[in-house]
Order: sequence, then structure tokens, then C-alpha cells
Amino acid sequence: MSILAKLTEEMKTAMKARDSARLSAVRMLISSLKYALVDKPEMTEADEVAILTKEAKKRRESVLAYRSGGREELAKTEEFELSVIEQYLPKMMSEEEVKGKLSAVSGQWAGKNMGEVMKMALAELKGQADSAVVAKVVKELLSK
Repeated sequence: MSILAKLTEEMKTAMKARDSARLSAVRMLISSLKYALVDKPEMTEADEVAILTKEAKKRRESVLAYRSGGREELAKTEEFELSVIEQYLPKMMSEEEVKGKLSAVSGQWAGKNMGEVMKMALAELKGQADSAVVAKVVKELLSK
């Protein structure tokens, strides 16, 4: 079952339960996925995960912006939407797991700059780890 189909079922459940906050968040995700379908009619689950990851990143940035601006109520709304999005994303690797996996291939990085290494690392961990965590680990490994 695709993520879009799961979200549609979730939307029906939220409507029946009269859960307006969850309904709003699920509708936003459905809208994002359907908007992407216009550009790419044949979407795989990996494409859907990429879209949800992008939406999650937007929510994380919004939470930080609202908190720094003193808008706690809006930050809480964004956090709730982020929690809904994370239910549909695969579990991300921890920093320790990323470090272990990248340490094994770090020998291939000799003489390469940060951009080339990040490209290789993200290809190795596609969809398994947050890019900010990967960047932090790559910087540590390159500095050694």
C-alpha cells in the first residue's frame, strides 16, 4: 500500500473522529504528494518518502523560527504536523550507526573535498539518515 493510500485512509479516520488537527496535517501531506504527482505520474515509495522528508525538514525549520520569534503556539502546531509526518517516514539511523557505516567506506575518500564526500555518503545512506547528521559525521571523519 502506498503512502498516499495510507494517508487517504488516515484522513477518513480523522474525519470520523472529528480530529481537526490531524485532519489538517494529513490533508497537507496528501496535497504535497498529489502536487508532486503532476510532475511525475509514476511515483515510487522512495519518491513519496523523499517528499515527506522534505516536508518534515520544512516543519523542523519552522519550529526553530517560531520559537526564536516567541510564537510558541505556532511552534506547537508545527511540531504536531512533524509528528504526523514522522509516522509515515522510515526510521532514521542514529549518529552512531551513521558513523559506523561511513567509517567502513572512509578509505575511499582520500583526496576528495567535502562536497564529493557528501555526495558519496548520501548515496550510500539514501533515505536511511538525516543529511545534517551525515554532514556532521563526514566532517568528523575528514578532520581525522
